[in-house]
Amino acid sequence: MVLGCLTVWALTGAGAQAQMRVIDMHIHSYSGADFGEREPATDHYGVKGAPDAETHRLESFAAFEQYRIEKAMVSGNPESVEAWAAADAHQRIIRGILMFHPDDYGMDTLRFERLIREGKIEVFGELGPYYSGTTLSDAVWQPYLRICEKYDIPVAVHTGGGDPGGTYSWAPKARLALGDPYLVEEVLVRYPKLRLYLMHAGGEDWPEHALRLMAYYKHLYIDLGVMLWVEPNTQRYTSELLRNIKEAGYLDRVLFGSDQMIWPYAIGMSVDFLNSLDFLTEAEKAGIFYDNAARFLRLDTPKRNN
Repeated sequence: MVLGCLTVWALTGAGAQAQMRVIDMHIHSYSGADFGEREPATDHYGVKGAPDAETHRLESFAAFEQYRIEKAMVSGNPESVEAWAAADAHQRIIRGILMFHPDDYGMDTLRFERLIREGKIEVFGELGPYYSGTTLSDAVWQPYLRICEKYDIPVAVHTGGGDPGGTYSWAPKARLALGDPYLVEEVLVRYPKLRLYLMHAGGEDWPEHALRLMAYYKHLYIDLGVMLWVEPNTQRYTSELLRNIKEAGYLDRVLFGSDQMIWPYAIGMSVDFLNSLDFLTEAEKAGIFYDNAARFLRLDTPKRNN
């Protein structure tokens, strides 16, 4: 029954009018070795993820076509990101890198800087200090952030909580308190030229903290990430957050992100949910879907053709 409802939603949601073009700032890639390692067997709706990494990539690419996603910031292990980029005939992929600790993949600052110069890291993130028991303000991350500021590489950091079961399995050092956006503030102070966005906008736990940081730091952006689709109560928080951001006048720093993880259908659910919010004008939705990210990424922004 749930799958049937989701299918009807996919057919009737965004299809009612031409979909605006989209930049998705929160997409995940996998290789066979890490596919499904960090996600539960099913999502909140009881839907299983794609069966393997290649099916997941093909279904995600199909969603890009269907929902007019012109650019996608893809994070995963370096092998999977390069595989996605190599298969990307439309030059959609913006290369990110998923890291929970600065030495993941045997990384060090020399290799990191080389990968940036080679164009293999275009966004530093998704970063998940939360999962390794650290914060982005901790000393271990600072050499990488200095390099990002030097090369003007955007940084994307996870905020809010995560899968509660993760603390008992793959992320034993994860603690909910580490997801507080306020723990990123020292980074904003140290690196005033750094382009930074808070993934998940603080989640259900600290959306107000994300909003207050946006008020204090006028260059700070957020993405909506999993908040657009993961479950109805989270969507309620997201609606309230967007209303508050609109009242505060910061909608021009909100980025669309689906955070589809192993569920490619979540890309469409995210698009459809944002389209369903009738308190946002068409111009405001266009900003969230595309224009804000184009400005943040410093892309050329030709006239929209919706």
